[in-house]
Amino acid sequence: MKFFNYSSLSAFLVAGALLSCNQPATTESIAEAKPEETGEIKVVSTLSFSDGKYIVDNGTSTCNWVGKEASGSSHTGDIGFHKGSISILNNAFGSAFVGINMNSINCTDLDEGGKERLEGHLKSDDFFGTEQHPYALLAVEAVKTKGTESVAVGKLTIKGITQPVGFPITLQKDGDDIIVDGTLTFDRSDFDVRFRSDKWFSDLGDKLIYNDIDLTVHIEARPE
Repeated sequence: MKFFNYSSLSAFLVAGALLSCNQPATTESIAEAKPEETGEIKVVSTLSFSDGKYIVDNGTSTCNWVGKEASGSSHTGDIGFHKGSISILNNAFGSAFVGINMNSINCTDLDEGGKERLEGHLKSDDFFGTEQHPYALLAVEAVKTKGTESVAVGKLTIKGITQPVGFPITLQKDGDDIIVDGTLTFDRSDFDVRFRSDKWFSDLGDKLIYNDIDLTVHIEARPE
């Protein structure tokens, strides 16, 4: 796998399209973010939840990523949550946010020197610039349900750039807890992650790293 200049590298993090906006976000606003209670919830799920705030359990919640390049190589890894919460209004999903600790980027398919170099490159300015942008933010503003399928819609902020997102999720109850599972694909070039991207460079051949990054998210949230 050949993602960086000597060893390898790929990219990471979230999702799709829907909604609108391209607003800057500061590290401070992400680190201290709180969910918005918009009051315009579009109704959401056939499940009924108890009203209140549910805190994301960082210990049991997970986010796994996959990045691929044109050569057929790929890298896998995970990344940790900083903090997050879900708000339930009128017994239905109201809003949610998850802060992501970008300095916790972890590569799971390499070890020793290769792993270290990959993680360092992902944190560099070639990719996510984590020294200047230590947090990313996923804010969900509504969940729309049709039949048995639910789609979360909201905004994703990476490197201070905010883009609309939409991705399928499942909502479950486990006693008093809320369990959310989702799969997302985001285009890294939308967040100014340029390294070996065909949006910014031509004639990359098999050195091309695809813009789309796949995520699998599992969130467990418990009553405050």
